[in-house]
Amino acid sequence: MIDLPSIIRVQDLAKKLELPVGNILATLLKNGVLATLNDDLDYDTAAIIAQDLGYKTTESVEELEKDVLTVEKLNEILKKEDPAKQTPRPPIVTIMGHVDHGKTTLLDTIRSANVASGEAGGITQAISSYQTEYNGRTITFIDTPGHETFDFMRQRGAALADLVVLVVAADDGVQPQTKDAVAYAKKEGLPIVVAINKIDRAEANIDRVKKELGDLDLIPEEWGGETVMLGISALKKQGINELLEIILLTSDIHQPKADPTRAALGTVIESKLDKSVGPIASVIIHTGTLQLGDDVVIGKTTGKVRQMRDFRGKQIKKATPSVPVMIIGLKDVPQAGDILQAVEAQGEAVSKAAQRRAPLKKMSKTDDNDQRQTLAIVLKADSKGSLEALEQTITAMVPQEVRLSVVRADVGAISDSDVLTARAGNAIIYGFNIPIAGMSQKLADKEKISVRLFAIIYQLAEDVRNEIEQRMPVDIVTEDIGRVKILKVFFSTAKRKIVGGEVAEGIVEPNAKIIIKRKDKLKKDAPAEHIGTGVIVELQKDKRPLQKAEIGDQVGMTIEGRDKMKEGDVLEIYRETRVRKGSVPQK
Repeated sequence: MIDLPSIIRVQDLAKKLELPVGNILATLLKNGVLATLNDDLDYDTAAIIAQDLGYKTTESVEELEKDVLTVEKLNEILKKEDPAKQTPRPPIVTIMGHVDHGKTTLLDTIRSANVASGEAGGITQAISSYQTEYNGRTITFIDTPGHETFDFMRQRGAALADLVVLVVAADDGVQPQTKDAVAYAKKEGLPIVVAINKIDRAEANIDRVKKELGDLDLIPEEWGGETVMLGISALKKQGINELLEIILLTSDIHQPKADPTRAALGTVIESKLDKSVGPIASVIIHTGTLQLGDDVVIGKTTGKVRQMRDFRGKQIKKATPSVPVMIIGLKDVPQAGDILQAVEAQGEAVSKAAQRRAPLKKMSKTDDNDQRQTLAIVLKADSKGSLEALEQTITAMVPQEVRLSVVRADVGAISDSDVLTARAGNAIIYGFNIPIAGMSQKLADKEKISVRLFAIIYQLAEDVRNEIEQRMPVDIVTEDIGRVKILKVFFSTAKRKIVGGEVAEGIVEPNAKIIIKRKDKLKKDAPAEHIGTGVIVELQKDKRPLQKAEIGDQVGMTIEGRDKMKEGDVLEIYRETRVRKGSVPQK
């Protein structure tokens, strides 16, 4: 019996089993996992590999260190900070609302005078939060996507904020994502300010919007409630200053504070792999001050802050509470939502990250009786946020009748390694907003691996949906459509016959199937004998192709089938239709 820990490196598993590393890697590859000797395996995967190699295993009990930072612990830390060391910080405001209700236009209007356009220093901007100045005070804004695909991003935005600005179009009213946003804000206990947008439109109906919001327990102040609602036009720049004033007044009531003297703690908003500088993380600092040169641990990765840029793309040396900042110097791309923690030394960072290090995707033995078809995919995207959205969307639309296997999900361009992983797992490679190198494309062509690149997330999801539908189980439904009496057999081989006949009932069409019936003339009362089956591959009348023959038509038919036919035989014609069981859930 081999004792294995909960996470073990490939090379260490080889030592435990006293086998060459190549044996372990080869067995992993047979199971659809492309690994290197330094990759981590969870216990279940390591146990499967050991079992395949003839070993029995047991899992050793390990105590993880208790200082791994989680969201819950972060909230506890923030609540326990010494009030004497805390100072006011800018409020963090999340803009939420339904798609096309004007969130982005509002945010662009608010920050238009403050944000540098384009790219800075050749680095593609990857930060979805901004700051603006009003009446000498700073406000931090976080944008959240309105489309349903990015549902989890809205939840994250609410969790980070001090206040939610709910944007509702005056001409469209409350919509599904409006309701979601209200639910998230209430769950987090956040104050809500409602910005009723597009009041400049002729179809605007502010009272209707207020009534619909009232149904969500958001009662406007003028109706005796506690929710501030004001009309704006982000496009015409109407009511923007009033909105900023309300945000600051609400902030004064709740007084957000933090301790700028401690080591920094923050949350990753977005992350990506930049081709020029490597992993980038966009972070909101909750408390403390992040300094250039700080060692950090973010989720399962570590790094040293070698460069920081503010929301304008300008290089800075420190980031204080509520400041959105883009960090360069990480070893790997962290997950959006991961917690950033500044630590005293790189060794401490490595120790903490090791506890959270992600092993290779877990393998499991499939049930031999499981007859479901599998869709295996390699998923690559330009950022962690996009990757999470894709995984969530795809997973949500997989029905129980189909098995989904995400062989690999990562950020960055499609590489040779991805192609080899797809080959091992018999997978399709999907790329979102990323390229594939020329040599990798040649390798994919050589290995006959399908590589599909998309710039629009919904088009990628639709392609996956089509693949899922093709793997849904089907029922064969038969429908009797006609009868033909054979008048003459013109040609007959072992596999193909050409006959002439007259339609006695219903219709006849190409690709219909037949049952050959023969009546024994000496046994008038006996039922017709079943002779065999076949398929009509061609239908003709007057030597011209025909798509449908009806009662009384005399036609020629080319039939594929091994059973011999005679004059006087009757062909029972039927149609087969493949009907898929179940359906692919709509996201």
